[in-house]
Amino acid sequence: MWVLHRFSVSRRLGMLVVSAVMGMVVLIGVFMVSERALILQERQASVRQAVETAHGVIAHFHEQASKGALTEDEAKQRAIAAVRPLRYSGNEYFWINDMHPKVVMHPIVPDLEGKDQSQRKDPTGKYLYVEFVKVVQKEGAGFVDYLWPKPGGDVPVEKAAYVKGFAPWGWIVGSGVYVDTVQSTFLQRLMQAAIVTGVLAVALLLISFVLARSIVRQLGADPELLNGITHRIAQGDLAVEIPQAPDEHSVLHGILAMRASVVETVSRVRQGAESVATASAEIAQGNNDLSARTEQQASALEETAASMEELGSTVRQN
Repeated sequence: MWVLHRFSVSRRLGMLVVSAVMGMVVLIGVFMVSERALILQERQASVRQAVETAHGVIAHFHEQASKGALTEDEAKQRAIAAVRPLRYSGNEYFWINDMHPKVVMHPIVPDLEGKDQSQRKDPTGKYLYVEFVKVVQKEGAGFVDYLWPKPGGDVPVEKAAYVKGFAPWGWIVGSGVYVDTVQSTFLQRLMQAAIVTGVLAVALLLISFVLARSIVRQLGADPELLNGITHRIAQGDLAVEIPQAPDEHSVLHGILAMRASVVETVSRVRQGAESVATASAEIAQGNNDLSARTEQQASALEETAASMEELGSTVRQN
């Protein structure tokens, strides 16, 4: 912590802001990682619900055939005709294949209809229609990841498909979400988060700048400089250089006023001491003068006594 004392108030506040921004970036990074997974789960849930709806349409026509309102072939044809034009989330579609696997209906690539797809694989080597059948046989429904071109495109992209079996007719109805749309949504949200973070960072920097200026203005100078000035005054150096205070309410202005008051007090004490010294000298000189006069008078008295003694002696002789 002692290292921080080497930095000014502005730099310390700046370091605090930088630390806060870095913390925000870390939190947003962690949040966005989980956000991507949540977006994918949300899209997968949407696909699952859509497939459940298409499955319900097929079940409806099967029920009509079971009641005798339609023959089974008519019910199948009507079910195919009903599912073929269904779309959701823009251009997302449904397909139907059987358990062989052979494509029963594919609205984007109708040339696949009626053809065996057991040997069709994606660029990674995955036999995707075989995987559809395996998932349905094992669990009745589930997700399969593979590569498939978008509608109107030729380049295979990552796709997560949900397939569900319709046992009475031996069908599998499926649909999928292209992962790059999830990535696009993720990047949009990441950009939004980055913009918000940038705005907050700028706001924090501005607030830090204003606070630093306010603190320094109230102090009048950096705390380290103020500390050095007060220590030199405490050591008796009243001639220490003190910069002009920008604000009369600042600590620096108070130190200037304090030094001026101390200088005035010391001057008065010095003048008093000099006056006392002068008076003491005058008293000592008076004492010396008095002592000299006393000695002179004593000498005169001695001379007078000697004269009187001599006069007495003369009188006795006569």
